[in-house]
Amino acid sequence: MNLTNRTIIITGGTSGIGLELVNQLNVHNNKIIVVSKSAKKLQLFNERNNIYTFACNLASKEETLKCINDIVKQHPDISVLINNAAVQFTPYFSDPEFNIDSIDEEIQVNLTAPILLSAVLIKHWKNNHIQSAIINISSALALFPKTSSAVYCATKAALHNFSHALNYQLKNSVSQCHEVILPLVDTPMTRGRENKKISAISAAQQIIKGFQQQKFIIFVGKTKFLPLLARISPALVANLLKGS
Repeated sequence: MNLTNRTIIITGGTSGIGLELVNQLNVHNNKIIVVSKSAKKLQLFNERNNIYTFACNLASKEETLKCINDIVKQHPDISVLINNAAVQFTPYFSDPEFNIDSIDEEIQVNLTAPILLSAVLIKHWKNNHIQSAIINISSALALFPKTSSAVYCATKAALHNFSHALNYQLKNSVSQCHEVILPLVDTPMTRGRENKKISAISAAQQIIKGFQQQKFIIFVGKTKFLPLLARISPALVANLLKGS
């Protein structure tokens, strides 16, 4: 698949990698649909051509299903879904400030919402014979978790396995699924962390390039060394990411 004359949904498209994907894909006659929880932030695109916005709280199953069904009705030519939206909470479970309600929010936004969006769109694409693709934005933490953000790591590990299983299901169909393995990227989510980060602009460029090269697992930045390092010394990689 190429990325021209496409209608592309990008969740979490108002900041970070999502915003850079919007900026870089808003060319070549593409129509971009941006989904975000914040209606105020979506006003950023009011003066942009070929960009359509939908406010939706992806932590709500009901809102998510209503949103995607509304999008399909208004834009039946959708052919690419980029599941980019994610939240991450860093307190340890034993910390006084840990909020037990954050567990459900992380699971809903990071895992349940991408699955729901994929399920609705796959049926739409099959029924209408639309050549299509899903791009799930994951992380190196899906393979080797860190100490903090245990629920975030768990959701990314689940998204990683979901992407693989979905690809098995989509074999010989009109749709395909790609997974992006990210390193630490300079976004609002990682603000305050001193580790070396790549820019959101660079991450978006590499995601698009990997997709155009038909890579089903797109390793971004230093994560391209993960498969080799994991074979040589998985314990070393686990220890490196443990404190990331």
